[in-house]
Amino acid sequence: MPELPEVQTVVVGLNRKVRNLEIIEVWTDYKSDYYKGKKNIKDPAFFKKFKKEVLGQKIIKAERRAKNIFIYLSNQKIIFVHLKMTGHFLFGDFIYNKGEKKYIPKDKNSPLNDRLNQFVHFVLVFENNKVLALSDMRKFATVSIISAAEKDKVKNILGPEPFGLKISDLNLERFKNGKIKTVLMNPEFIAGIGNIYSDEILWQVGIHPETIVKNILKTKWKEILDFAEKILKSSIEIGGDSMSDFRNIDGEKGKFQNKHKCYKLENTKCKKVGCGGILEKKKVGGRVARFCPKHQKI
Repeated sequence: MPELPEVQTVVVGLNRKVRNLEIIEVWTDYKSDYYKGKKNIKDPAFFKKFKKEVLGQKIIKAERRAKNIFIYLSNQKIIFVHLKMTGHFLFGDFIYNKGEKKYIPKDKNSPLNDRLNQFVHFVLVFENNKVLALSDMRKFATVSIISAAEKDKVKNILGPEPFGLKISDLNLERFKNGKIKTVLMNPEFIAGIGNIYSDEILWQVGIHPETIVKNILKTKWKEILDFAEKILKSSIEIGGDSMSDFRNIDGEKGKFQNKHKCYKLENTKCKKVGCGGILEKKKVGGRVARFCPKHQKI
């Protein structure tokens, strides 16, 4: 699932590519009875309303809050997107293949033609005939249109962004009995951290993923917050993590997967200098945690 660095990479790409462009066509092949009556383009009735709202509008800017994307339109409406597990935006030259009933990249040699970019289920076509396409292999992504008030409601239920945080910014009392791996991934505690970066953060600061929050010293919390900011910024600088299916708006891989110290490295020797432990994995709160049992103690 795209986490904060990957979503921020998408937003940077959107602001670079689609600002001030007018939307002249909208397409989707999302359709699900499960979403009937819901504010999601997977409901065909809602998609008609969505299309009416966005056609003829210009994109003003894109913004991220946690893992959510807000695309502001010239009519004051906002396209709301959550990429879920496999979503990522692509921008460039696409054509509609009538035989396959889908949008495909025009240039077969372009990075847009990566095999993991070929699951396009939502498209905005602009006045210059360029296309913004959402590739979403598992079809879990959310696309809707909301008002400014609805946007504020989404933003306000989330915890603080993990930049410049102090211990006093955290609601430690509310989450005191939770396991640290699970709590770090809760967007109401800190916004935007998921499986990859929680593993990497805990490996770095030497905390076991099952450690109970109330048992973590304040000095360790400072280490957690300092390293969380450092690692997230570092990943943003190199385009996020593409170990799975994430690609940037140009269809290219990020590079953070080359920096892993812990994530998906179970059964390998710990990379911490002088440790020598063997990384393990186990389920914590329904998610898989990777950790070193030697230097990450409960």
